[in-house]
Amino acid sequence: MAKLKELLQKSENRVCADCSAPDPNWASANIGVFICVKCSGVHRSLGTHISKVMSVTLDKWSDDEIDSMVEVGGNLQANAIYEAFLPEGYRKPHPDSAQEERQKFIKSKYELQEFLEPSLRIVSNHPSDAGKQASNSHSGSSKSEIGMVEFIGILNVKVIGGTKLAIRDMSSSDPYVVLTLGQQKVQTSVIKGNLNPVWNEELKLSVPQNKCWTTTWCPRTT
Repeated sequence: MAKLKELLQKSENRVCADCSAPDPNWASANIGVFICVKCSGVHRSLGTHISKVMSVTLDKWSDDEIDSMVEVGGNLQANAIYEAFLPEGYRKPHPDSAQEERQKFIKSKYELQEFLEPSLRIVSNHPSDAGKQASNSHSGSSKSEIGMVEFIGILNVKVIGGTKLAIRDMSSSDPYVVLTLGQQKVQTSVIKGNLNPVWNEELKLSVPQNKCWTTTWCPRTT
């Protein structure tokens, strides 16, 4: 973690890569940028296949994840790639931007890769994907709905285990835990053939602003 914290102390990494908010404590481990909590919620909504969001202070980083961040070099180097073709006069989001503006920019930057050098853009192997994305934007897909929500923090839930669970197969069960919050859904690993499972896993959910909610959970068995 020392290398990661040293990288964070560089002046260009003391502001969010996407909106320039000060003192970012979140990062996209696979992209290599440091981001604020508001932008981290939008990154999380894109899915881990695009942006793997991690806390600089709360999460346990692997050596490979840290080395990947160090290899990129931080916000300045990453933005030189992902914003290489940012149109002249384009206004990036600022710390107080509306969430719609923030979501549109981050999706354009990382998912659609609109500002990336054309030769570096990842082209989908499925021609119908573009049509699906357009359809989803009109039908209110979960990604769009999540991205339009203002996030104010991250909820960390430690799932310890269960005891004396119900039998769902012939003599046992394959339990797992699912947590949902709005359109978000996270799940533990499945433990085969165990009525007293132990997970000791941490699940994360982005916390939406101005929304009253309660959560309930129960182990699901298959």
